[in-house]
Amino acid sequence: MSDLYDFLDPWGPSSNNTADTTSAPIGSGGMFGAPTIHESSRRCLDKVVLPPVYATAFTAAQSAGGGQVTRNALQQTLELSGLPRHIIGQIVLTADTGSGLLTQQDFNLALAMAALAQKNMSPTLESVMFHKDELPVPELAGVESLANSSAERPHSGVALGGNAPDDPWSSAATNDITSSTAAVGALSLTDNEPDQLASKTGKEAFRQPQSESTKPRTANRDNSALQTYVPKINMEEVQWQLDKEEVSIKEAAEKGGIVFKHTNYEVSTRTFSSMVVRRYKDFDWISNYLVTRYPYRMHANLPPKGFPVDRKFLDNRLKGLTRFANAIMRIPFLKRDALVIQFFTNTDEFAHVLKVGNLDMESEEIDPDEELGDTPWSEVQETYAAFDDFYTQVARDEERYRIQITVLEKIARYKQAIGDELNAYSDTLRTANAPRESISGSRKFHVQTASKRALDSDLNELSMSLSDVSLLEKAHGEVLKTISAEYLRRLYDVVVAMKLMMDRMRRTEKRKDIQRVRERNDANRKTLAQLNGESPGPDPADRSSIDRLERLVREDTAEQQKLEHEQRCIEVRFYQELARYKCYESFLQTIYHGYAEEQIKHHSMALSAWKQALSTADDLPADPQGFIAN
Repeated sequence: MSDLYDFLDPWGPSSNNTADTTSAPIGSGGMFGAPTIHESSRRCLDKVVLPPVYATAFTAAQSAGGGQVTRNALQQTLELSGLPRHIIGQIVLTADTGSGLLTQQDFNLALAMAALAQKNMSPTLESVMFHKDELPVPELAGVESLANSSAERPHSGVALGGNAPDDPWSSAATNDITSSTAAVGALSLTDNEPDQLASKTGKEAFRQPQSESTKPRTANRDNSALQTYVPKINMEEVQWQLDKEEVSIKEAAEKGGIVFKHTNYEVSTRTFSSMVVRRYKDFDWISNYLVTRYPYRMHANLPPKGFPVDRKFLDNRLKGLTRFANAIMRIPFLKRDALVIQFFTNTDEFAHVLKVGNLDMESEEIDPDEELGDTPWSEVQETYAAFDDFYTQVARDEERYRIQITVLEKIARYKQAIGDELNAYSDTLRTANAPRESISGSRKFHVQTASKRALDSDLNELSMSLSDVSLLEKAHGEVLKTISAEYLRRLYDVVVAMKLMMDRMRRTEKRKDIQRVRERNDANRKTLAQLNGESPGPDPADRSSIDRLERLVREDTAEQQKLEHEQRCIEVRFYQELARYKCYESFLQTIYHGYAEEQIKHHSMALSAWKQALSTADDLPADPQGFIAN
């Protein structure tokens, strides 16, 4: 169940028991004992063509031509970038592995982080990993002259400042400092390569008795060291366009049920030109079906169950069901599913459709080789090794979008409150609301002078201008709430879907089972070899033991092959779904373009209203004597 509804909607506490892994210590081993992200992230630039400035700066900074750079030399090199000192210190701390001496690999990572910082991007290993194919060029003022002077003099010392005795960054003083920055796994996504890749047809890989889930496939790797790979996924644009709506849902006029009434929903789908009546139970069933049928895919989030207690609950549920249905219809493989088509088109009660239909409830079967296309298996393994780090990133995305939605909704409420207060203020300016003239005492100061009559007229005009501003503020708040915040909710749903999918993968991960079966099989093979070696002509008792062990070996070998195939399927699906998850970030352009456009429109109209108010205010009589009767 999505945590979104616990925080932002009124359905009460969540039943999500997802384990929190974001606090796992860095460097403690990845998921299920996989290599840590440091090992893969620090190699992310090894096969990337870097600009010449990287080699030039390294030549200038290295000490005595030994192929290494001191921490102090790196810091002085980074000072040429003009970055603030605290940013430079962060980069140095991240690049150094703790020895005080940096290899060219570490030096290149530091320059890449500096280049990102110069473009106001996050200077972390994670950012370098994400942008490795489109890194900006670091700007280091005067590095060429330093490199030339370093090449002309003999290498007898430190090129860019040695380790002075009082240098706090020297290796002796900081030998115990280790990098505290984790990064994200190696997934190369480019926008300039073709989406459709050639497919492999061989299925023999997972049929071999050897362990295929741990054997990296290196074909074509050596000849394509500089090549990046686009995951083979469906790139139909409709799935990234979260603002498009194919399904509209409204409450039916009549309740369902005889004794216990329930709310029915009229579900209209533009794609199928259909209208069906469904209840919440039907949505819940199709949601469970999709998770069972496609367990390693991202799925839309259904609003949680609960007894309708008020109108607000029903309205929020209706919004949640609409987001759920539209999310299904955006995904190409889901909207082509036979049962999904029945759900949106069959006018019979869905319970009857399920009863008479021949339903396929088995999990989808895939061929990992065919799914990968030309992508090397090593790319998938490197990505899956960083599973825990990606999970942490998704958790951070979830929190970020949650805060953004909350803030936008607060701003919307503030805007509507400002509109209400401005409207109340404008009411007090109208003549109809002014106190009547006194009929007692002197009449001299109660006579309506020309200035007083002009003032009343102009205040009425000013009241209308303020009323216009009030309406604009309230309309702006409504737009922020119904469009900007709603679009962010849809993106938030994608993040939650990714997190739930990764939770399912964690629960069904097969590596431990593979290791257990392999160890048992190895023990049986060893015992079988001993029996065959000691008894050239075994007696019936030995023959019976040999037959039993041979049967166990065959069974374990088959089970190991099956588990390895399932693990390969999990890793391939994770690789593909992670790529899809990253593609959804393109929707941010739609969100913020619309947000900025709306701000410009609102402020332009508000400016016109305030200009009108200023013109009216300038016309207000300003001569004090004009308000005194003669």
